[in-house]
Amino acid sequence: MTPHTSSLPDTAPASLPASPVTPFAAPHPAYRADIDGLRALAVLSVVLYHAFPARLPGGFAGVDIFFVISGFLIGSILIAGIEQGSFRFADFYVRRVRRIFPALILVLAATMLFGWFALFPDEYKMLGTHVLAGAGFFSNFFLWSEVGYFDTAADTKPLLHLWSLGIEEQFYIVWPVLMWLAWRRGVSVLTLALSVLVLSFAINLAGVHKFPSATFYSPASRVWEMLFGTVLAYLSVHRIRLFIGARRDGHDHAGASEHTTLFELGSAQVRNVASVAGLLLIVAALALLRADRHFPGGWALLPVLGATLLIAAGPQALCNRLLLSNRVAVWLGLISYPLYLWHWPLLAFARIVESGLPSAKVRGCAVLAAVVLAWLTYRLVERPLRGARNGRIKVAVLAAAMLALVAVAAAIYAGNGWPQRASVVDNALQQQDLVIVEDKANAAACKQRYGFASLYEYCLLDQPARDPTVLLIGDSHGYHLVAGLTRYYRSQGENLWYLGTRTPFLGMPDRGDGYQKATPMMLKLALETPGIKTVIVSTNVKLYTYNADGVALVAAMRETVRQLLAAGREVILVYDAPALDFEPRGCLRRAGVASSRTNIDCAMPRAVFDQNVAAHKPAWDALLKEFPQVQVFDTAAPLCDAKRCHAMIGTTLMYRDNHHLSYRGDLYMGELFARQQLARQGK
Repeated sequence: MTPHTSSLPDTAPASLPASPVTPFAAPHPAYRADIDGLRALAVLSVVLYHAFPARLPGGFAGVDIFFVISGFLIGSILIAGIEQGSFRFADFYVRRVRRIFPALILVLAATMLFGWFALFPDEYKMLGTHVLAGAGFFSNFFLWSEVGYFDTAADTKPLLHLWSLGIEEQFYIVWPVLMWLAWRRGVSVLTLALSVLVLSFAINLAGVHKFPSATFYSPASRVWEMLFGTVLAYLSVHRIRLFIGARRDGHDHAGASEHTTLFELGSAQVRNVASVAGLLLIVAALALLRADRHFPGGWALLPVLGATLLIAAGPQALCNRLLLSNRVAVWLGLISYPLYLWHWPLLAFARIVESGLPSAKVRGCAVLAAVVLAWLTYRLVERPLRGARNGRIKVAVLAAAMLALVAVAAAIYAGNGWPQRASVVDNALQQQDLVIVEDKANAAACKQRYGFASLYEYCLLDQPARDPTVLLIGDSHGYHLVAGLTRYYRSQGENLWYLGTRTPFLGMPDRGDGYQKATPMMLKLALETPGIKTVIVSTNVKLYTYNADGVALVAAMRETVRQLLAAGREVILVYDAPALDFEPRGCLRRAGVASSRTNIDCAMPRAVFDQNVAAHKPAWDALLKEFPQVQVFDTAAPLCDAKRCHAMIGTTLMYRDNHHLSYRGDLYMGELFARQQLARQGK
């Protein structure tokens, strides 16, 4: 989601001319105000979408407009320079550094500085990794790797937006080399661009449904958008007419042949039509696209074709002249890059400090602050450093500054977010409750023992050298009870084994999910592994989760319990803890931010929980009535009283997010489980 990052006045080609073919355009074509206006349209779309998503649901398509602009402007420079023999890799990348680094360094530094005061150690540690990824221009790959069940909410990642800058910079690194090699070998740059464009678009269409995260973040499935601009740049540099003309053949009254021109090749009429059509396509994208639709896919053609038509139409076309070239649009286009960089950290930090979605007033102020900071960055930082004067010194200073930022970010990561900061030590114990605890060595030993080779086969075994005697099976809501149950069963001389699944019931369709595909094998182990006396089933699945498969889900759970009992297992079902309607981080004050306050009482109304399980509980009760020998461990009961369900008991923060227990919450539940079991045994 990044604006174009090329130099502005000296890299924007003129419109595609209507004249016959001439050799080449200049390596740095004339400035076009309407392209700055198109940048303004793109950045405003993204900013408004991030601040007020309900008002502009398709605003994220502004990113795709930026991709087309980048491909066009950079493509124009590369094609003209390579074909004229004036292109130098060193010059190209030096210009990239002077253009990209100044604002990026400033925003990264400001983000780390504010994070020092505002972020808890786990958040600050994650910010350190994101700064490293942003400085190295591989944020898209890093965020792709983070996508998963335990991924932090995207809207609380202050540098999330740098994924698109990563894709652009990867394009800038790889594409010039490919173009240069193609030119040296006599391969047409147009042929190369069209071939890669078609391949990339095919990858996009093939992967958008099956691999949505990879398709969104991978340059292989996004580069076609930039190559639309590059193909357009080739036509511009070579003065090839893009728009067709038309004529009508007929005869006059005397019978002589007559040719009537309907519209001329590249005429103003045709360009106006292209301009209006391009704008309408972009408006359609902003109105029709939704975050829950598979994207990019074919939907991305709307903003990509729209931007392509607007650029191809030229600066004198109707919409380009009247809308995109006005002073306000051009001004916003000039500050679009720093505006893009500033807006998201401000919105993300507002959400973090407010422990949820900030008010419309706060979000509006964040947008205004981003505009002011963008203008100051453009005037005081970008413009002075962009020029070629003392270019080598500037590049050396910028490179050194970026390396210094990288060093600080690495230290933040290595120091686990620096928990000794004065701004976070006052509630350090509760902050630790927010962090997931995993014994990776134990997991590796367990997987090795049972030959689990894939990501989707996960287990823990308290004493890996001994055979298990108790099995806990379930999804992450089984995992968040491992520590407490392990402590109890170890005290009883038992050996707890945890198997991680998705929905731990027999006969469930996997729908292509790797964890669900591994579940039948794990249930088979639960039924057949010698020495297992007790099986504990814990899952966040409610018995009405799938509207279409609700009955089948209940039947699957019933059959699972029946087979476990038939195999001679003692069965314990865990009644799940409430899912909170707020983030437990909001229970903790951020001492380093003066305006921070605990704006929730760390509890939600009991009625909310009761409503959430209103359809689930009757099916649950019916199942227990059918199998009275099954034990129940109720993890909701100790958290809820008659009026509220609590996220904190005493000074213990029971949750690490809005539906997973914290490590201390896990141990707390383990103590209650121990009391329940000892009471059953009469001890």
